[in-house]
Amino acid sequence: MDKSREIEVVEMTFDNNGDYERREYPFMVIGRLIPEFQNGKWSYHEELYEQHYESKYPEHENLDEYINSDYSISFLYYSGGKCLGHIRLSTSDETKFASIDRLIVLESSRGKGIGTALLNKAKEWALQKGMKGFTLETQDVNLLACRFYLKNGFEIGAVDTMLYSNSKYKDENAIFFYAKF
Repeated sequence: MDKSREIEVVEMTFDNNGDYERREYPFMVIGRLIPEFQNGKWSYHEELYEQHYESKYPEHENLDEYINSDYSISFLYYSGGKCLGHIRLSTSDETKFASIDRLIVLESSRGKGIGTALLNKAKEWALQKGMKGFTLETQDVNLLACRFYLKNGFEIGAVDTMLYSNSKYKDENAIFFYAKF
């Protein structure tokens, strides 16, 4: 098989964890998702910005907790031997939701199905662990991520307007998404 075209999603181990570059990956802010809760249901609309800007969030240096654990895992997406993305998850026996702690696809590789492939692999693992769905949090200004999760069957479960109030991201709101299996 031609190694340059080979695609695989594999569990992160101590041997391959160096393949994932630990750095702050930027994303383009093109607007924000504005959720609204009425009559017991969430709806939303988008506010698009005239001026786009780049943002990024700090990356955790130590990913050892996601290796050889019964409660958390990370998967790496490879194409042609190069790591183009990863997903990190942890489980909650109490809620039966697997938390997507981070999902990153290299900017040059976005829009090519890598995020969805990582979600699919994560779902296999979560189901094996007895989880009933996913949960995650992202910022309202990460509109492209919000669109991705909504397109992949997630729904808004909550909004927190205070989570970032004491940080440099004080003008952002946290949106909690859920997907039930």
